[in-house]
Amino acid sequence: MAKKKTNAEIPIGERLRTQRIEVVRKGLREMAGMLGISPPHLTDIEKGNRTPSDDLLVRMAKFYELDEVELRTAWAKAEMVVNEIATKDSTTIRRVPQFLRKARDLTDEQWQDAIRLLDEVTKKKK
Repeated sequence: MAKKKTNAEIPIGERLRTQRIEVVRKGLREMAGMLGISPPHLTDIEKGNRTPSDDLLVRMAKFYELDEVELRTAWAKAEMVVNEIATKDSTTIRRVPQFLRKARDLTDEQWQDAIRLLDEVTKKKK
């Protein structure tokens, strides 16, 4: 018997199409209209031939009833705020990549600890 694939093993386009048809119960044209894009554009995304813009990704999470983080992970698209912060000034341009290289392999618990520490540091600053 074939082993059932996990969501992470199923291509994002295939997951979207299945979600649209089986869970949200929308046709391609109807979903494209809800998203404000053409049906061929949506077809390209669901076939894996195209990546959505950041704004479209957010709308897709809403209308497909999927977690935005799941979609961002599948397309390797960080939130726009990451670029905004990373390019804010010369200090962040230099320090953000350094910070991220150090944080690359943190566990979720370690990330939570780091965020708590940053909360404390930013409270002292104010």
